[in-house]
Amino acid sequence: MPANLTPEFIKARERFHKAKDPDEKLAALEDMLRTIPKHKGTDHMVGDIRKQIARYRDASLHAKKGKGGTGYDHVPKEGAGQAVLVGPPNSGKSSLVAALTNARPEVADYPFSTLVPVPGMARFEDVRLQLVDLPPLSDEYTEGWVYNLIRAADVAVLVLGMDEADLVEAHLEEMLCWMEERRIQLVTERATEMDGAERVVQVPARIVLSKSDAGVASEALLASLPFPAVAVSTLSGEGLDAFVRMTFDALRVIRLYTKMPGKKPDMEEPYTLPLGSTVLDAVRTVHRDLADHLRYVRIWGSGRFDGQQVPANHVLADKDILEIHVD
Repeated sequence: MPANLTPEFIKARERFHKAKDPDEKLAALEDMLRTIPKHKGTDHMVGDIRKQIARYRDASLHAKKGKGGTGYDHVPKEGAGQAVLVGPPNSGKSSLVAALTNARPEVADYPFSTLVPVPGMARFEDVRLQLVDLPPLSDEYTEGWVYNLIRAADVAVLVLGMDEADLVEAHLEEMLCWMEERRIQLVTERATEMDGAERVVQVPARIVLSKSDAGVASEALLASLPFPAVAVSTLSGEGLDAFVRMTFDALRVIRLYTKMPGKKPDMEEPYTLPLGSTVLDAVRTVHRDLADHLRYVRIWGSGRFDGQQVPANHVLADKDILEIHVD
């Protein structure tokens, strides 16, 4: 299929080849991307331009980091936890983030439309979870900071498109190999101790088979995958609630509510703590100074009866309600 390049694109390409300054080259590449016709005949050109833009932006960010810049190596965590969406080009990551959050990543039917991390907040019942759309993993080129963000995440969600159902296992195997090469070990549940695995980072993983309207995600396929998995469609909405629930469960956190004596509990904005947290952990989370003046705590939920007075080392459960009494 002919590319049918526009005069504006050709002029921008000429500016790119003549430019000496990296910022000028980046500006010319961005103009090329803006003016190139978007169709199947230009898919490879668009992908190449986007990769070059990513390289020049990354080089610029590294230069700025030496002058106090921040780069993309860190996305501040918000809500109950951070889940990064990882996958090959055109796997449906951006569509998931757009469907579940207020973020507006670029959703396109050509590869490498995501060049920077795009965070958004999804809601699960009464808490918010942070979903981060990452640039795709590819054997051609993936920025090193993408793997840094995966290492730092609470959960890595591997997104695989059912429009390429015959490649699901191959794409998954490739991604696991790339992770292993970078000393990232994807696991169902993070171990408390690592034996002889220096510098290896464990990251809990889940799998999403996206575009389920384009292919059949059989129960056998879901069961054969190495991590808990769910099939979703952003067109029909199938599986989206199950995906958010799965992500929340993978974070391994609990929700806690507080109440004043004689008052109804505040059920609007729960505190979130790691699974296995104690009463004392919760008191410190509410306010660190409370622990120094703590008399006792009554609990509704995981106690033997509602309003039971429990010790500071009592292990809490999801949706417990605490009434904190201090001196």
